[in-house]
Amino acid sequence: MKRFNAFLPVMLILCIAMFSSCKKILDLDLEEAEPQLVIEGNLTNIAGVQTVRISRTVPFDASNNFPAVSGATVSLQDSKGNVIFFTEATPGIYEAYDLAGTAGERYTLKVALAEQEYTASSTMPANVPLDSLTATEQTFGSEVRKTIAVNFQDPPQVKNFYLFKMVLNGKKVGQIFSDSDFFTDGRYVKRDLFLSGYEDLEIESGDAVSVEMQSIDEPIYTYWRTLEQQYASGNPNDVTTPSNPPSNWSNRALGYFSAHTVQVEDVVIR
Repeated sequence: MKRFNAFLPVMLILCIAMFSSCKKILDLDLEEAEPQLVIEGNLTNIAGVQTVRISRTVPFDASNNFPAVSGATVSLQDSKGNVIFFTEATPGIYEAYDLAGTAGERYTLKVALAEQEYTASSTMPANVPLDSLTATEQTFGSEVRKTIAVNFQDPPQVKNFYLFKMVLNGKKVGQIFSDSDFFTDGRYVKRDLFLSGYEDLEIESGDAVSVEMQSIDEPIYTYWRTLEQQYASGNPNDVTTPSNPPSNWSNRALGYFSAHTVQVEDVVIR
């Protein structure tokens, strides 16, 4: 028993040393994390200006004011080898003019910057027509709230993925609305776009609502769906959340490149 007691101080010192070393390993300095490139590119089926935004992440506890990245070479290539170059219109914003994508075509966007190249590919799906928007009333406990629903026919025997963006009285709603036809293949769909309350927005009589419907490919659906599921934890537009959504960019760049169809419907709430 005496020999065992003699070892106690030594064991205590070893435990303290092990605990201290473990604590050092877990002590992450998030403020010093190396900034990563963020590339957000969109190509639609509507002829006009197509835009690519390039920025860098900021420290974990900094404001979401991502610094713009200038001096990149941005190009778009289709499956036939045709290449179009983008022009830097303002710092970090690259544009191509009078350009439209074609459904069924696969596009590759390339960004060359500081002797590094980043690539992402996306296939533009066939357009699924948005029939209409309707306003409905939903009861939550004792509260009755107005909700916008999108109405459309999902094509049968084809995987379809959708993204909806809302504008309320001229203000973009940051909430993400993604959907797939996993349970609705070939059916007529009426999808309610519930406002979660994150931005303290509520639809009322007399409001003007605009909804943009995008037909997107599966990797882009996965990107937006991941962000949508994380919505309650922070700003849905913050790509520097602790768990970044799966990007289709190479070379560890964050963000996305999406080739998608677009259509917009408007309604005034009664």
